[in-house]
Amino acid sequence: MNASRKMNAPVVIIGGGIVGCAAAYYLSKSGVQVTLLERSVLGDEASGRNGGGVRQQCRDRRERGLAMASVRLWQELQATLEPDIEYRQGGNIRLATDEKRLSDLRCQSEEELQDGLPVEMWDQSELRRRAPYLAEIFLGAKYCASDGMANPLLVSRALGWAAQRSGARILTHTEAFQIEIQGRQVTSVLAKDAQGEFVIETPQVIHAGGPWTPHLSQTLGVVVPIVPARSSLAITQRMPRLFDEFVSSHDLGVYARQAREGQIHIGRSVSEPGETFDQTTPLPTIEKLARGAAQMIPALRGSNFLRTWTGTLENTPDGIAIISAVDGIAGYLIAAGFSGHGFCLGPIAGKLLSEWLVEGEPSMSLREFRLARFQK
Repeated sequence: MNASRKMNAPVVIIGGGIVGCAAAYYLSKSGVQVTLLERSVLGDEASGRNGGGVRQQCRDRRERGLAMASVRLWQELQATLEPDIEYRQGGNIRLATDEKRLSDLRCQSEEELQDGLPVEMWDQSELRRRAPYLAEIFLGAKYCASDGMANPLLVSRALGWAAQRSGARILTHTEAFQIEIQGRQVTSVLAKDAQGEFVIETPQVIHAGGPWTPHLSQTLGVVVPIVPARSSLAITQRMPRLFDEFVSSHDLGVYARQAREGQIHIGRSVSEPGETFDQTTPLPTIEKLARGAAQMIPALRGSNFLRTWTGTLENTPDGIAIISAVDGIAGYLIAAGFSGHGFCLGPIAGKLLSEWLVEGEPSMSLREFRLARFQK
């Protein structure tokens, strides 16, 4: 360790995805000097390798309130961030090919309406009227008009750059490899970059490292039950405007959205099996994407994929994020394990983390997201 390379920071954020960058953004706006460490570049992992859906419907009830609050923040961010993050509320259609799926969607709608989320159930005729581009195999759908989408390649970077303009120190290509404590209090983070290893003395760490969070947490003896999984996507050539909604079918295992420039983004709406950090895109997966997309939207039959890519999900045992202090270690907050739901939740997670540090507690309860829920 090069003792001559030392920094100080009131708060260190580990991870430059949407959650880490949102936390840096809101903390910096509150006047807190933040140092953010990212092992690659901002938004390079799951935050930039997802379908771009900003969805409130069809969620676990524990996180629905966060999603609804986050959508309000997304509207603010679209108006203030640079560059344009391409956020828009085009609606979200969740499709059903059989009565069982339709019944499940109906039950979800009743719960969502109770929680104040406006959703609509569409029968087959209404679906055909509202979304004639969809195949006739669907019996109905659930629709949420306030759901939407954004460009995942831009959002984390726009947040990080805005934080930087407000005084945050953003260190990319910089990997944190150890968190140090004394007397059960965080004291420093050890990191390395192209010049070698260095120390950042800090009393507060926000750990938003996605699927890599467990490895670093183990340096403190903290077990974080997150496993990696593969999430593959493809993009077509530019096409005439076909639809504005984000559409998905769990029965076909596929979702799609049309970007502003006309390309269709297609991804798997069901988890790919296995625990892996492998980011190759297998040929059978590409075939499933093409087949499912054509079954859902006939106009996509025979369309060309310009490229495919794969991200790494961070799954917890119950499919719900960990946004939590760690019992017995002062100054250590974890925000990880969003299980494929984190793109929408990123802004509110970052804002609540900022409130936690600046005001002493977040404005919304995070009790359901405690790490301690996994302890037997």
